[in-house]
Amino acid sequence: MRTKLTSEEKAERARQRHSESAKDFHRANPRCWMCEFLGRQQTSPTELHHMAGRGRRHDVRQNYAALCDRCHRALQSVVDAEVVCLVLKLRHDSAHYNPALICDLRGWAPTWINTLDVRRCERIMGIMREVA
Repeated sequence: MRTKLTSEEKAERARQRHSESAKDFHRANPRCWMCEFLGRQQTSPTELHHMAGRGRRHDVRQNYAALCDRCHRALQSVVDAEVVCLVLKLRHDSAHYNPALICDLRGWAPTWINTLDVRRCERIMGIMREVA
């Protein structure tokens, strides 16, 4: 017979799941995706970026992106940050690319990245290359 977990125990289990998932992601993605895309030297350690918020339901590999501090800060000021992250995800972690899940986590209608979005992303990244 199972015993019912307290809310503290549930939270601890969620932290452990996130911790293991995050460790696995960091091992697989030690370099900043944007620095690599922009062809520049990474200046700080890679951080785990959540494309669609944080929380128990959001702590899945499909929601993670690998960014250094500089790129993470720069990306937060970009209007189409989700599109940029999804394009980076497609290029660097395609096995876990799931734009429909990101839309669901954000509460948006299901959509996908199309060719125009990829081109728009590359223009945004070109601008970021000059700014960041």
